[in-house]
Amino acid sequence: MEEQKNANNEQNVTEGAENSENQADKTASEKNEQESVINSAGNPEEKEESVEELLKQILKSEKKEVRYAKAAAFFTFGLFMVLLIAVVILVPKVVETLTSINNTAISVEATITEAAKAIENAEQTIENIDAMSGSLTTTSDTMNTMLVENSQNLMEAVDKMNKIDFEGLNQAINDLEDAVGPFAKLMNRLK
Repeated sequence: MEEQKNANNEQNVTEGAENSENQADKTASEKNEQESVINSAGNPEEKEESVEELLKQILKSEKKEVRYAKAAAFFTFGLFMVLLIAVVILVPKVVETLTSINNTAISVEATITEAAKAIENAEQTIENIDAMSGSLTTTSDTMNTMLVENSQNLMEAVDKMNKIDFEGLNQAINDLEDAVGPFAKLMNRLK
């Protein structure tokens, strides 16, 4: 009966060792210690005490494992919460930033289009200015040609105007006025 008890205890110890993945090396060494204690003890009471002592050690190590597992679970939960909060805070900001970048890109595209139109208008204006300057050049050439061609005629006309006797003309006008003056008075009286 004691052998069955010992066999059951050994089976429980073996099952406890299989359940703890992190303590696999410790459990194997504890099992070896149990076997050595069981084999070395000849007295059944000593065997029970050593089995109880081993079970207490296993229970103690299992409690440590449970404590570490709880700590890992709390840490994992805390990490999950931090990531969740970060996502909740960052995602709207990222969306806002992307929207802002998109709006800026659209604005830049519109500005580039307007700048291209302004450059096109400037090119047309420069072409018009070139045409006007060509027209002015043609006009000035025409005026120069006209002045060169007519300079002789102008000189002759100026010379003829200089030859006019303005004093004699003024004297003739005065004489005419003296002659016509009494006739004008007579006509005024007859009215």
